[in-house]
Amino acid sequence: MEIRFPEYYVSFQCLAGACPHTCCGGWEVPVDKATEALYRSLPGELGERAREALGTGEDGDVVLRLRRGHCPLLEPDGLCRIHKELGEAATSLTCRSHPRFRYVYGGLEERGLCGSCPEAARLILSSDTALTSSQEEGAEEEAPPLLTVLLEARETAMALLGTEISLEDRLRGVLLFANEVQLLLDQGREGDIPGLCRVYEEGFPLVEPDGLPEGEEALRKCFDLLLGLDILQEEWRKLLLSGQKEGGSPDPVLGARATGYFLYRHWLRGVWDRDVLSWAEFAVLGTITAGRLAPLQEEGFAGAFRLFCLELEHHEGNMGAIQDGLWDQISLAEMLGAAGI
Repeated sequence: MEIRFPEYYVSFQCLAGACPHTCCGGWEVPVDKATEALYRSLPGELGERAREALGTGEDGDVVLRLRRGHCPLLEPDGLCRIHKELGEAATSLTCRSHPRFRYVYGGLEERGLCGSCPEAARLILSSDTALTSSQEEGAEEEAPPLLTVLLEARETAMALLGTEISLEDRLRGVLLFANEVQLLLDQGREGDIPGLCRVYEEGFPLVEPDGLPEGEEALRKCFDLLLGLDILQEEWRKLLLSGQKEGGSPDPVLGARATGYFLYRHWLRGVWDRDVLSWAEFAVLGTITAGRLAPLQEEGFAGAFRLFCLELEHHEGNMGAIQDGLWDQISLAEMLGAAGI
């Protein structure tokens, strides 16, 4: 099996107690069956505390219930009581894997870091999404039929981000390319996608902004969509409401790296649902949202980028709702207009 990942992936090290935004707060941590069995069998005061922390989440799964907004096993020093006394292997599978993600497509597995983690966000925004790979033994399933062409299309989309023109034109180029890929998918002409990639590799498409919807109005409509989702942190709601009135624009370097992250992580969802345009729009939305909110947030672009990832990427309900909203409520022309903010 081929394992593919960004070069920065292997550089990640958890900041533990020094992390400014612990992943042990803000959400209930799912507990896998093996970890639940371990916690229920632990002796002494630690066992009592672990069992007291267990509860049932909204979907019926076993979780570590929040106490005053944090995991009840979190110590005042910012470290996990279980981890300190029993080691990492005794923590939940979610805790051991976060902030890493992995997606399997037949004989290809892609791995990465979630932008919701402060240290992961720093790494993501400090380098381009250059990919490397390795080989590991393992059972291989049949690859999804669209994998090969959508991998080539994603490579083309990400290459558009590296051109020497303004960021807004690069974002618009990604959107236009994704739209043409989507049209071919909708028409059952996926075999023509490699030819489309060659066309875009030979010349960059430019859009005359005069014919686009006004950018500020388009962005406010996008923020209305975000405000209609399940808000995990009140800070996020306040930022979005402020960002509807004022804000900034993405830094060209950070903006391109953020868009590359979103494309790498989400473009290949299209092998399952035949939708790449919504995920390209999601990538652009995440980038322009972070740029808009950067002056309103103490940590700047990195902090706004982290919050966007936290609010959406760890909430499948929000991810489904944003995909539907981008498809049904926000036109391509409006996204092209918002990309110019």
